Amino acid sequence: MSRTRAIYDRQLPNLEGALHSLYQEIRRLLERHDFTPTIKYRVKRFDAYFDKLRKNRLRGTGRGNRSLGDFFALRIICPFLEDIETVERILIANYDVIETERKSTQHSFREFGYDSVHLMIKPKQQMIKAKLPGVRNVCEVQLRTILQDAWAEVEHELVYKSDISLPKESIRRKLASLNATLNLSDLIFQEIRDYQNEIRQHGRMRRSSVLEETLNLDLINIDPPLQNGPKPIASTLKSRLEKTMLRALEAHSSNDFDTAIELYGAILGMRIETPIRALVYNHRGMAFFAQGNHSRALRDFNQAIRYDPTSSRSLCNRGLCNRILKRYDKALEDFETALEIDPVNADCYFGRAQTYLDTGQPELAKNDCRKVLEINPEHQAAHDLLNRAEPPDLS
Repeated sequence: MSRTRAIYDRQLPNLEGALHSLYQEIRRLLERHDFTPTIKYRVKRFDAYFDKLRKNRLRGTGRGNRSLGDFFALRIICPFLEDIETVERILIANYDVIETERKSTQHSFREFGYDSVHLMIKPKQQMIKAKLPGVRNVCEVQLRTILQDAWAEVEHELVYKSDISLPKESIRRKLASLNATLNLSDLIFQEIRDYQNEIRQHGRMRRSSVLEETLNLDLINIDPPLQNGPKPIASTLKSRLEKTMLRALEAHSSNDFDTAIELYGAILGMRIETPIRALVYNHRGMAFFAQGNHSRALRDFNQAIRYDPTSSRSLCNRGLCNRILKRYDKALEDFETALEIDPVNADCYFGRAQTYLDTGQPELAKNDCRKVLEINPEHQAAHDLLNRAEPPDLS
């Protein structure tokens, strides 16, 4: 034991340094894919290492003689279940994964135990220069959600590390119930996230339709910014409201505006919270706008702003509508108020630039076009409008 301890202690700084380098490499890889999960890592402590080494030797030949694969360990903790799948795909694409284990498959429905995905990866560089007895040049990477990790930590203290068994069946049932609750919570969190993503996608498609209608009148094409879509609907709404809203959004994105307007009206007839009412009025106003019914659209945008005066999106939409109706002073006022709320809203700057050009103020139009291009240098419509506002030099 003393000889093995001396080898371990001598190599430990290099071992920890090698694992830290792998941690940094994986973190940079995930950040390039827009992931910033919590990552923990550890080199197995000597007592645990020596105990496992001793047990392997006692087992004799065959399976028991295999080297330790979990001496180096790295844990990636993600907020959602879908993140685990994505991170797993990224690691498989960038490392030699020699083994995959899914812990949840080891338990029956009556048992308790943590869920986790374990990947055995082979680092691109040798992690250890000198050979440490019984250690393979691999790293175990554990993928867990935040709730899975919390359960594993508590279970490790109560069950795995404890020298007292759990004699009462009732206690074991409570642990199993708690684990099931955490698993269900993970599924619910993921379902909410899926719902929000779907709403955002519908919002992007709707916003595109509104701008298309406006810009077609000016013979200008624009690829609208996507970052300012509507806020997701509150998860506390009842199932009937959620289903009706999704049907309305689907109809809207399919350009079935009559159906969308009817469904938005049905939602407005329900008992809903004020922010949701403002959101639905804004959506219905966009549907009326897309139909060319600008007076009805204006009424809905007015209602949206009445219920939520801080919505820069509704103010911007009303500004577009007022401009089409040649109510230029009102349009400029709406754009100004929207920009006070959201000073980096390229749509509002662009709508105000169009209004300035309509009212014979090319210098102000050019200033706003330049602001649009500061926010989005690839905004082709702003480039086109800037050229229109800036006549060619004929000298």
